Amino acid sequence: MDERLRRAAQLGNIDALYDLIEDDADVLRRIDEMEFVDTPLHIAAAQGHTEFAMGLMNLKPSFARKLNQRCFSPIHLALQEKQEKMVDDLLSIDKDLVRVKGREGYTPLHHAVREGNVPLLSKFLKNCPNSIFDLTNRKETALHIAAQNNNLEAFQAILFWIQKTRECHYREKRRILNLQDKDGNTVLHIAASNNQTQMIKLLIESKKVDSNTVNRSGFTALRVLQEQARVDSGESVNILKRAEDPVSPLSVFTKSSIETDLDQLSYDISKMNVDTINALLVVFALILTMTYQALLSPPGGAEAAGKSVLKPYMFILFYTSNLAAFAITWFLAVFIIQTVAREIAYFVDKLFILIWFCYIVAHVIISPPPYAGWVAFAAAYIIGSSLFVIGLRIRRKRN
Repeated sequence: MDERLRRAAQLGNIDALYDLIEDDADVLRRIDEMEFVDTPLHIAAAQGHTEFAMGLMNLKPSFARKLNQRCFSPIHLALQEKQEKMVDDLLSIDKDLVRVKGREGYTPLHHAVREGNVPLLSKFLKNCPNSIFDLTNRKETALHIAAQNNNLEAFQAILFWIQKTRECHYREKRRILNLQDKDGNTVLHIAASNNQTQMIKLLIESKKVDSNTVNRSGFTALRVLQEQARVDSGESVNILKRAEDPVSPLSVFTKSSIETDLDQLSYDISKMNVDTINALLVVFALILTMTYQALLSPPGGAEAAGKSVLKPYMFILFYTSNLAAFAITWFLAVFIIQTVAREIAYFVDKLFILIWFCYIVAHVIISPPPYAGWVAFAAAYIIGSSLFVIGLRIRRKRN
């Protein structure tokens, strides 16, 4: 590098840079042609000369992604020297600098996680959400690095972002949380190897981590923890043992399974185009209308008092099928609106609740004596309450 250019970068003298370009038009091009080199941007970034760095980036944007002989980019050096103002300025021009890989494949996000700089890593994820997918040379995610360095605060911040952000869909969230490094270790393996009880608990509670995954040694996270024979690992062992319990035939009805299915359904709906969603809502509206009308005009008609002429057991058979069709359609319509039109979902929900209430009342009125009305009310109440609770859980989870 020209000594005058080096000196200008060290002092942050932007006028000297422009004077040098006037004297030698190819001075920056010659540096750019080198594979690994300390560019003037590297020097300015490490020194915190933001004005010089911004001027140079506008002249030669490629410098921002160049690695020096130690395999660090300018933003890596700014991070190492704790020049956060410089980092902000660099990202204001190119947000994807968060994904530049340096020594050992570490990105700026990985560096912030290793240092436990939560405000900075949150800023990186906000500016460049896809940086969460970047891996080091050892195939480690940002969560791997947080667990290795026992940075619980950074770990919680990343996991919270993965769980709540809409940038990651259900399958992507599962993939991130279950990625294996070169040794086959997931984040859960790393947390177990360090007996990080809180990290283990958070991962298991996420409902997206496979606790039965084995690493290259054939060990699950529980086995990794047990091999250490630590006296203070009792709580961690208990958490992992409960997570590794064999799947019960009734697991399809568990809260975890329901939430998983709803997450998948939400993901599938979000991928649909507008015309498909509109068509589904029209179909559901027709089904709701048909089932409601069938209730008001049951087979055989009704007596003068409005009671169905069907025998109680036949009415319950008819009613059960009608209720199932109405409830499933009602719930799917509400779920689609909550997924694609969250801004108005609160008001639409109230309308749907009123429809459900009217449906229950109509059943009680029209059901024949002596016990069909109570069966109708009980069934509608149980199903309606269950759907309402599920709806509340969905809303809380999304908020």
